[in-house]
Amino acid sequence: MMGTAVSLHGIEKRYQLYRSSLERCKEALHPFRKRYAEEFAALKGIDLEIPRGETWGIIGLNGSGKSTLLKIICGVIQPSAGRVQVNGRISALLELGSGFNPEYTGRENLFFAGVLAGFSRAEMEARFPEIAAFAEIGEFMDQPVKNYSSGMLMRLAFAVSVHIEPDILVIDEALAVGDARFQHKCIKKIKEFQNRSTIILVTHDLNAVLTLCDRVAWLHQGELLEVGPPKEITDRYTQAFYEGEPVEEDEAPPLPQVETISAIEVFDKAAAFGTGQVIINKVALLSRERNAVEAVYGGEAVALYLWLRTTREIKNPIVGFLARNRLGIELFGFNNISLGADISHFREQKSYLIKFAFTWPLIAADHYSISVAVAEGEQEQHIMHHWIYDVMSVEVLQTTKYQLGLLQVQEAEMEVKKIDG
Repeated sequence: MMGTAVSLHGIEKRYQLYRSSLERCKEALHPFRKRYAEEFAALKGIDLEIPRGETWGIIGLNGSGKSTLLKIICGVIQPSAGRVQVNGRISALLELGSGFNPEYTGRENLFFAGVLAGFSRAEMEARFPEIAAFAEIGEFMDQPVKNYSSGMLMRLAFAVSVHIEPDILVIDEALAVGDARFQHKCIKKIKEFQNRSTIILVTHDLNAVLTLCDRVAWLHQGELLEVGPPKEITDRYTQAFYEGEPVEEDEAPPLPQVETISAIEVFDKAAAFGTGQVIINKVALLSRERNAVEAVYGGEAVALYLWLRTTREIKNPIVGFLARNRLGIELFGFNNISLGADISHFREQKSYLIKFAFTWPLIAADHYSISVAVAEGEQEQHIMHHWIYDVMSVEVLQTTKYQLGLLQVQEAEMEVKKIDG
């Protein structure tokens, strides 16, 4: 498919912000038109050319202008400056349920959306069974959508959007709602659209970006920072917004000297147990570049740091961690015994910094949790001083575009040989 689906040139969007409704009235009635508003620039000179048939991801922190940009593309709002050109029929999932009349039933909203997209009543009647089957809301199809749950509303909106054959499909965080099975169903449907429709996806799910997108645009504070390949841009994005100060590895400093390090302080007593004679105060996961991270790739070199404080001398300490998936299944972990590290004792009233350096395994893209612990004794029989459940969540990013199963084998090959002569 040749040509451009969406063209944006010099797009700006400015809003007037008032501290109170009184100031808005004073400005409207002021005889000399005194300005009371402060101008806020949501978008600042955005230039983008999105080709037909490509899937683009738009990423950025909350408030970076992603949703505003999509609304301008869809014609929901007009830019303050710049030019927008959209070539083709567009279907959008913006705010949950936007475009639906809450007093209409799901069926009535479905037919109304079809009319707006240029389909006749007969054409929508023919499509209705397929849309209803995809939405999976059953008898609620004939109930007012104001009575729908957020999940039901999202199912109907997505089903309608993808079954009216848009040239451009715009999705703004819609896949974050609904159960995991329906999310997989949506992803499968999006993949069917790829190469024959243009898809613009706004999401905080970097795995969806890496799996689905051909190109990624990174917005920050209303400005377009970079456009490029998914892995390259997401790498820079995670590094920019999860980085912290480097940890000094030469010594184990007292805790007051490391307050500037980007680490997770442990406050949740309900998620922990133990004698309290050794306390884990902080944890941090660092990348190869020694930046604190919350997202990693399989096969990436990382280091987990634990800050400890003792109240008495600890003989034969055991310090370790476990990584679990969202079902609570233990996947991997280490402690000083399993690694053969020699720690004979911890001195009384002292602080220690423990480092586990390892390569994150090649496991499926998902969210995982890390639990940490410090005990005393032997592996088989010990006293637990501090165990903290799920102290940290780690998002594992897709290493390859097509990964099958929970684990990825590092070295594998396939051979095809003709044997029938």
